[in-house]
Amino acid sequence: MSHSTSAKRPPRRAKRAAPPARPCAAPSRAKAAAVAAPVVTAPAPAAPSAGPALPATLDVREIGAAFEFLRSAVNCGVDSIDASRVTTIDTAGVQLLLAAGRTAAAHGRALRWAGPSSALIEAATRLGVAGVLGLVRAG
Repeated sequence: MSHSTSAKRPPRRAKRAAPPARPCAAPSRAKAAAVAAPVVTAPAPAAPSAGPALPATLDVREIGAAFEFLRSAVNCGVDSIDASRVTTIDTAGVQLLLAAGRTAAAHGRALRWAGPSSALIEAATRLGVAGVLGLVRAG
């Protein structure tokens, strides 16, 4: 003879609602944990700022902070990011810029990299995506 025992289950919790969207403000530039070495390093050029600026280091160690910065900028409708200060960038950094551009395009906007540094142009060129990012070497 088998008997059925029913274990009492705790009541299901209601799903958490997504956190409310933060109002548009200057994106945070907090630092992330270290992991790998950069691909390209170059001196920072002296160029005027054109909108919010990317950090000088855009590599896998800083990807979390850079992601938050770009997510906030794209969500706030920014269409131009100052890329002149980038001195160190690796493949993860370039991939993040590509993703930010795709996200902006999905919202019907184009994201422009103003005054891209030579380090950014060189890294994107080495990876074969300079054209996709809209980066053109001057001169």
